[in-house]
Amino acid sequence: MKKKIYFEFLFLIVIGALTSLSLPPYNFLLINFVTFSLFFAYVFQKKKTATRKEAFLFGWFFGFGYFLTNLYWIVISLTFDVHFKFLIPIASILIPGFLAIFYGLAVYCFFLLNIKKPASNLFLFSLLFGVIEFLRGTILTGFPWNLIAYSFSNNLEIIQVTSLI
Repeated sequence: MKKKIYFEFLFLIVIGALTSLSLPPYNFLLINFVTFSLFFAYVFQKKKTATRKEAFLFGWFFGFGYFLTNLYWIVISLTFDVHFKFLIPIASILIPGFLAIFYGLAVYCFFLLNIKKPASNLFLFSLLFGVIEFLRGTILTGFPWNLIAYSFSNNLEIIQVTSLI
């Protein structure tokens, strides 16, 4: 049983990592539809049996995989000066781990709200992730670190609707 949960956490890290392929320079926008659908299906299935702690971990592992693979540029920037090399483990593990807390909180809140209808759960899941992305982009630093919305940066036709919103 314990071995199974490790594979599930690895699955969440992998789909989180695949989600980062939607960001520049790759811009595979359609991968978000696959990875977030898999993530939602996984979380929705686990909603009946998992604890709230496990719910947080589901979101955290997904977020950790996502941020681990798209914040590589911080580690690369630390390799140019010998005096900063000791910061590489901190930058490569702690920063993605910290930012993954936001995704963990989104899934935790999703588990707190008990809605029976699958369509309503899908809208709730999307709303919570949107709110968490907004909070992550404004709280603490004010610097939005790799928001999912950056997936649309290569598709100007799609992001033009933001001028109306």
